[in-house]
Amino acid sequence: MQKLLTDQFKTMPWNEVDSVVYDIGNVLIRFDPQYMLDVLFPGEEELHAVLLRKIFLSPYWVMLDHGTITVDEACEAMVGEDPELHEEIRHVLDHWSDLITPIPEGVHSMEVAKEHGKKLYLLSNYNNVFFEQAEARFDFLREPFVSGRIVSAYFHMLKPELRMYEKLTSTYGLDPARTVFIDDAAVNAAGAIGAGWKAIWDAAPGVLSSFMGFDL
Repeated sequence: MQKLLTDQFKTMPWNEVDSVVYDIGNVLIRFDPQYMLDVLFPGEEELHAVLLRKIFLSPYWVMLDHGTITVDEACEAMVGEDPELHEEIRHVLDHWSDLITPIPEGVHSMEVAKEHGKKLYLLSNYNNVFFEQAEARFDFLREPFVSGRIVSAYFHMLKPELRMYEKLTSTYGLDPARTVFIDDAAVNAAGAIGAGWKAIWDAAPGVLSSFMGFDL
């Protein structure tokens, strides 16, 4: 049985790797819905709980990542039988992307990987509209910093579906055995292992810096 790379080695085995593939949310960019709601609606804790459930924890958020509904359609579905919340839900959907920030450890790990001569790719569950907003702000999400990407909404698939990993492999001609995937979700790291890739579960601050040997 293949294990996580961090359970096989104490430090990154660079000589066994050609490509490093990154998830985006909570690996390269901070995605913290509670923080976003705190900023957008300060001091309104009861409203936060409602919006968290109706937006970020709803099946419609997953459908946005899947690319099967538009942002406008998601807004109407999230509102549902609570029309009094339409303005607040729309406000979140229009402005949460303004509040995302880079995670220095993740971004620096990309720089370290490039210094070792590795090609970088992105594999993320992300809505296309929201991804394009992030891409416009951060150059580490764009070529030439990365050599390619598979973003879920464009292909109507989601991690940890096997075909998501296979799509990146076939599109860019990667060698699965020499490809490392980094994700904060255990289920997605397991999906990469199931696809024949190596995987790092970025479960806590310090995992990447310790394993790749750099200081924050």
